[in-house]
Amino acid sequence: MDGETGVITNPKFRMWLRPDGIVQLVRGPRTTVLVEDAHAALEAMARLTGGRPSPLLVDMHDTGPLNRAARAELTRRSELETAVALVVGTSLTRMMANFVLSVNKPPFPVRLFDNEASAKWLEVFAVPTTGRPE
Repeated sequence: MDGETGVITNPKFRMWLRPDGIVQLVRGPRTTVLVEDAHAALEAMARLTGGRPSPLLVDMHDTGPLNRAARAELTRRSELETAVALVVGTSLTRMMANFVLSVNKPPFPVRLFDNEASAKWLEVFAVPTTGRPE
């Protein structure tokens, strides 16, 4: 993690804890998400929040597919997320995300949005931060 910015950078994503208490994840363009990538993202989230359950905003408007094992891992490790907002870029991505969510029903609320600004719904699940965890 970059000590000055608080951003965790991985070859497939960037993640940070915003002052409003929402963890934001931006996936790399056309990145296929494998189970090891899901593990890395969940570990990064735990590191940013000190293991405290938090809302997650995922920018996946230009992301490639998530394989089955990655999808299962992201819903299995539900102790970290209070809610998830997925920012999708196209109607095809929205349709695929809706299908995946109907098959892999996560134990936390998930909603799809067209852009980050419209994902304000996530704020009701957030606890503003007073600083970064050690």
